[in-house]
Amino acid sequence: MKTETAGSLYVGTSSWSFPDWRGVFYPAQTPADQQLSYYAAQFNTVEANTSFYALPPPKTLLRWLESVPDLFTFSLKAPREITHEKRLVSVEQTTAAYLDILRSLGSAAAPGLIQFPASFSRNSDGRRLAAFVDSLAADAQEIRLSVEVRAFDLMTTAFARFLLERGIRFVVVERTGQPDTFANWQAAAESTGTRLPLHIRLIGNDRDPLPDDKLIRRPQEELLDKWAKRIADLLKDGTDVFCYVHNPFEGHAPETVRRLRDRVSQYLPLPDWNPTTERPAGEENSGQLSLF
Repeated sequence: MKTETAGSLYVGTSSWSFPDWRGVFYPAQTPADQQLSYYAAQFNTVEANTSFYALPPPKTLLRWLESVPDLFTFSLKAPREITHEKRLVSVEQTTAAYLDILRSLGSAAAPGLIQFPASFSRNSDGRRLAAFVDSLAADAQEIRLSVEVRAFDLMTTAFARFLLERGIRFVVVERTGQPDTFANWQAAAESTGTRLPLHIRLIGNDRDPLPDDKLIRRPQEELLDKWAKRIADLLKDGTDVFCYVHNPFEGHAPETVRRLRDRVSQYLPLPDWNPTTERPAGEENSGQLSLF
């Protein structure tokens, strides 16, 4: 369905702190505590993976928010305790803490990423997963959430529809050895009539590590062309897109983000990202971190 207003593109990398980016993406002398502010001047979103290992304390979240401009967003990954270690068994407390952090970020929260391992399948864990999703739909309606699955029996139109019907995004992943589930998401979106944003992760061949993260070592021209066309078509139809690029996709995620944006802009003009982190004296931080 065509709309008069184009969707918004939020595209960035998976994390912002890599030693090999120093002197390549970051100026050589950039202190570690200034890397996020430099990053946020280039891109408008980032996937934060540190939360997968431990939820960030309030002081860390506040430091992040003070380092980025208005309209910048963080996609926080759910703790592995929920998805990988306890596999949704007795995870109510950790889940509540994760959701509270997303709430505290306010408008700076991109869709939170809940990623399940390949061993977590419909056959072995389907009932538990369905109950978990239903609980999220009931208890966290105001929070933007996305679910990524890696078991093939969950990479289906039916499961994508199940999520979308509950206001939760189905993550489409470009990863070597996995099916392309864009058509599944598209069919589910059409059947439900949803206008939820599409959440994309471009991972590539993470099973074949590259020697470093400094430059483009395995260009993915055809894949970038494919995704640029898909993203542009969605934006033209008024659908927002959140897209996160990992270093293994081509070798140096910041340059891949630029290459992808350039391709998308060939189909429709993208707004410049010229942010400022300055706030008028006395202005509150949009109510963020109010839970703390």
